[in-house]
Amino acid sequence: MLVIFLTLPHKILASPLPDSVTAPLDDYRHFIMPTGKPIHGGYVGFWELAFVNAGIGFGNISFSGGITVLPTVAIRSQFAFLQGKATLADEGGISFAVGANLLRLTSDFLYLHAFASATMEMQNETRYTGLLFLKAYGDPYPTIYVYPFSPPPFTFSYGGVLGAGIGFDTPIKGVPNTRIVAEIWNHDLSTPSKIALLFAVRVENERFSSDFGFMYFSLPLLAPVANFVWRF
Repeated sequence: MLVIFLTLPHKILASPLPDSVTAPLDDYRHFIMPTGKPIHGGYVGFWELAFVNAGIGFGNISFSGGITVLPTVAIRSQFAFLQGKATLADEGGISFAVGANLLRLTSDFLYLHAFASATMEMQNETRYTGLLFLKAYGDPYPTIYVYPFSPPPFTFSYGGVLGAGIGFDTPIKGVPNTRIVAEIWNHDLSTPSKIALLFAVRVENERFSSDFGFMYFSLPLLAPVANFVWRF
C-alpha cells in the first residue's frame, strides 16, 4: 500500500504547488490517523469530550500524547498514549513518515506500535493516506477489561499483530472552511471483517477546528464522534 503511494507518477498531481500553499490547517492528521506531514507549531484537542490530547512539532519531528478523562471509569481503566513521528520526505505533493507510539489500554495492557504513513495531496487540497502499523510489543490477542466505578466491567478484544488504515479528506465545494473527513481501520489484517469506518465534517478557521460525524464498528456498533482542536 505504501509503495503504491510513493511510486504514483507525479503527473497525476495537476501542476503541483508548494506544500505550504495546498496543505490544510490540520495537515498532520485526517480525523485521528497520522499523515506523512509533521505537526506545525502545536495543538490541544478534546476528542469525544473524554480524551484530552496535545502535540507539538519541531521541524520534521512531531510528538503527541493524550489520556482519557472518563468520569465514571477507574484510573486503572483509563486509556493513554505517547507518540513520536518523523517525516522523512515531503516534496511534490507526496509525504512519508515513520513513527512509534506507546499505548496504554488500562494499566494491565501496554502496547508498543511502529507505523509508517504515506500521504498524497492533490492541487484541490484533497488528500489520501495509507497507513501500516505493527504491534511490536504486547499481548497479541488479549481480552481487555474496563472497570467503571459501578460494576459490572465491560470487555473488548484487541487482537492481531499487523494492521492498516486509509484516510481521506477534501474541501466541500462552495462551503468555505469545511472539509469531509473519512477513515477506515483494520487492527488485524488476518481478520478482514474487523474494521472501523469513520465519516465526519470539519469546520475550521486559522486557530480552531471541530469535527462531527459517526463511526461504525464491526461489533456491530454505530456511534457519534466529535473532535475539537485548538492550534498555536
